[in-house]
Amino acid sequence: MASDFNIYRNDLIKEFEAYYRGCPYSLDEEQKVLDERLQLLDTSYPFEKKAVVYQGAAELCRVKVFRNSPFFFELISGRERNSSQNGYPPGPGLEGWYLRKHVEDLKPFQRWMRPYKEIDMVWGDLFTDLAHHTVGYDNVLKKGMRGMKKEAEKKLTSHCDELAKSFYRSVITACDALCSIAKRFSDEAGRLLEHEENKAYKENLQMVQTAALHVPYYPADSFYEALCSILFVKEMAMDLEGVAVAVLGHLDRLLWPYYEKDVALGRLTYEEAKNLMAHWLVHVDARWDLMGDEFASTNASIVIGGCEKDGATIFNDVTRMILECYEEYEFVNPKIQARVSEQHPAEYFERCSRMIASGRNVFSFLNDDVIIHANVKMGKKLEDARLYSAGGCQEPILDNKEMNCRAFCYISLPQIVNALWDETLNVGCLESTIRQKYDSFEEVYDNYFEKLSLLYQNLVQVINQGEKKLADFNACPLISCTMDDCLDRGRDMTQGGAVYNPTSLPLVGIGTAIDSLLAIQEVVFDKKMLTFEELGEILKNNFETDFRIGEYLKNLCPKYGEDSDKVNKLAVRFFKDAAKKTSGYMNERGGQYEASLFVFYLFDWMREHVMATPDGRQKTLALSRGMNPTEQSGMNNIANILHTVSEIDLTDFPGAGVLYLEMPLAKTTDFPKQIADNIKGFLRAGGSALDLNILDREVLKAAKIHPEKYSNIVVRVCGFSAYFTSLEPHIQDEIIGRTFMNERVFKYNGYSKI
Repeated sequence: MASDFNIYRNDLIKEFEAYYRGCPYSLDEEQKVLDERLQLLDTSYPFEKKAVVYQGAAELCRVKVFRNSPFFFELISGRERNSSQNGYPPGPGLEGWYLRKHVEDLKPFQRWMRPYKEIDMVWGDLFTDLAHHTVGYDNVLKKGMRGMKKEAEKKLTSHCDELAKSFYRSVITACDALCSIAKRFSDEAGRLLEHEENKAYKENLQMVQTAALHVPYYPADSFYEALCSILFVKEMAMDLEGVAVAVLGHLDRLLWPYYEKDVALGRLTYEEAKNLMAHWLVHVDARWDLMGDEFASTNASIVIGGCEKDGATIFNDVTRMILECYEEYEFVNPKIQARVSEQHPAEYFERCSRMIASGRNVFSFLNDDVIIHANVKMGKKLEDARLYSAGGCQEPILDNKEMNCRAFCYISLPQIVNALWDETLNVGCLESTIRQKYDSFEEVYDNYFEKLSLLYQNLVQVINQGEKKLADFNACPLISCTMDDCLDRGRDMTQGGAVYNPTSLPLVGIGTAIDSLLAIQEVVFDKKMLTFEELGEILKNNFETDFRIGEYLKNLCPKYGEDSDKVNKLAVRFFKDAAKKTSGYMNERGGQYEASLFVFYLFDWMREHVMATPDGRQKTLALSRGMNPTEQSGMNNIANILHTVSEIDLTDFPGAGVLYLEMPLAKTTDFPKQIADNIKGFLRAGGSALDLNILDREVLKAAKIHPEKYSNIVVRVCGFSAYFTSLEPHIQDEIIGRTFMNERVFKYNGYSKI
């Protein structure tokens, strides 16, 4: 039995801190050896070049066993402490060794992007997503690395394609390397056991010594071994592949059969399993410096709830123990992606809502009915779409079957509005869309989508051009061998070996863009208060030449979220057209481009060069978040917002459309029920993804002034959670300035989807 987490938690944190504060540990000499081996390698194929990393790690890297933990996962690979591995610039250790040799491949893409990026029209440095991936955990647990190695060996003898043979050889090397690394953990645990006197620590070390000889090389045989396999393979992929494995798995689906079996055999109790779960979950918080001043997105998430591939609802003891661990130990990470539907039991909603009501702002809620249907509409099988997770923040990814690129390149919708006036924003491909005169709002609207469509098409072309070199840039045989179809096809996931291979280029600031078009329609064409050119001049001068118009635009024009026929009609049309213009193109991996409204923190990062907009927003202020109304519009009635959402078909956005809601902290006994009612209202309105923040604005203001008194306040930033006092002042102010839902939020019980 593992050491009691309740008793040894502080010791564990101290042990982790003592090690991680020294990261990154230098691997300069080891990397020189890899350089020499690469020079001697007689192949032009990228897979065996990448396999140099796997073999080198197995032979040259030391391992760190923590006596306070029953798990093994820390390879001394030169990784930075706060490493979520976003790929660029490449990390200092083995994770970036291969990528550093191929950064020149990015230059053509970055040159093309530069003029758009300089004006905050488009954001991104890479032609691919290196930060939001998953491992085929079902295959790891059921087959073990040995099973995948055997498949590769069999294919190697029957395949005639030399490129595929190179892929299979690299898979065999990867599987052997993980086996060797795991054995080193076993050996190190045995060495530490010789000198260990603490009984609890001895038990941890004995567990590691035994388990590391069995998993992940062989299939997992118990709840504990399943946890070991998931964590070990995830961390090895982070260390060696140069991409972030953001998903730690759909845990209550993956682990339930092992838990059920162990309990039936009498070898595990609920409390023992919960103790293991606490030990397993803590490693993310413990690794990161969450109290430092870095942008603390750990890019690690777990998934709970949802359904099986046959549609059966998931809520079980594993779900319960996960939620209890977060509630009792106040974990901030991994992020909880709670898949929900109206078929889930009341207990599920009650437990989540109780945690949120107490200030545990660590959840995203994903609407199964919308996200599953959205993926099916893109041609994916229903049973596959049902097994989705969320990578990083809220970006859906199908377990075992999908290599997607969803969060690496973003488009500013408000900046395209400003391009209607400002010819200097019509750079590159947009020069042909410049119009000198608009005689109707329809002409404005059509020109807006002409610009968006042309920009998107050109982005697709330049990204696809980069993807032609994706396997050379960063092949990933280790992760690929865990994914369905890669071994059958003899193709790495970077070549389109997975079953599904979508790409998304998320749209930022949709609320600002819709409000801006509503304002143009109102003041230029309906009420004829200004000519189009006069409005453009006022915007150019940031409303300084006519502040009254600025106030009118800000306070009296129709606003997205206010639930009027005029607003809803344009909003529905805009969402539909935005999805249509950003869907259906083919990428180089054989997948499709899919529409997305996931924006992370780009609503703030893309504000600097966006001048005043027709909705009354002044220059350099933040854009709207996700699919939210703008903060300045004051749309603080959730009933109105959800009614607007209910008019929009979010199944057009497989990349998710995130709704962020801040609510004032209340201490009434029915507060958890009110939160649960609103989550259900979100489901009935047909929302896609929901982030909830329960906050006290006055407490946040005090925490900014006296951080030492409020060090434990956790806030939802933008798809991830952080200690409020660890955030830089600008982000603190942005959170304090968000629109809080008024009391009417708690009286909304939802209604049927229109």
